[in-house]
Amino acid sequence: MLRNPYPVGRAANTAEPALPKAVLLGLQQKQVIINQVIDGKLPLWEAASRFQAAHQAACVCLETATGVPSHSIDGEAVCRTIIGWVYLALSDRPEHADRVSERLEGELQELLTKNAVRTPPR
Repeated sequence: MLRNPYPVGRAANTAEPALPKAVLLGLQQKQVIINQVIDGKLPLWEAASRFQAAHQAACVCLETATGVPSHSIDGEAVCRTIIGWVYLALSDRPEHADRVSERLEGELQELLTKNAVRTPPR
C-alpha cells in the first residue's frame, strides 16, 4: 500500500489554532484585491504583487497545517490567476466579466511585451 506523502489529517489535527485564521485572512485580502481590480482601482501588476504577498502568507500556514509544500509562481501565472478570479467573481454578469477580463488581458499583454512579468511580483 502506498503511503500518502501529504498526511493532511494528521498535520491538520496538530496545527495551531491561528493557522485557519491566517488562511482566512489571506483569502479575504485576495478578495479585496480582486474587487479593486474589477473596479479599476488597481492595475494588474500591482494587484499581482499584493495577491502574491497574500498568497505567501497563507502558503506558510497551509504548509504547516497540511504538510504540502507550496510552490512559488511567476508573475505571469499570478496575473493569469487574478484574471481567473475576476472572471469567477463576475460569473453572474458574463458581459461585465468579459469586458474586465479583456482589459486585464490587454494589461498582461503589454507587460509581456515589456518583459515585465518574468520575475515574480513582490
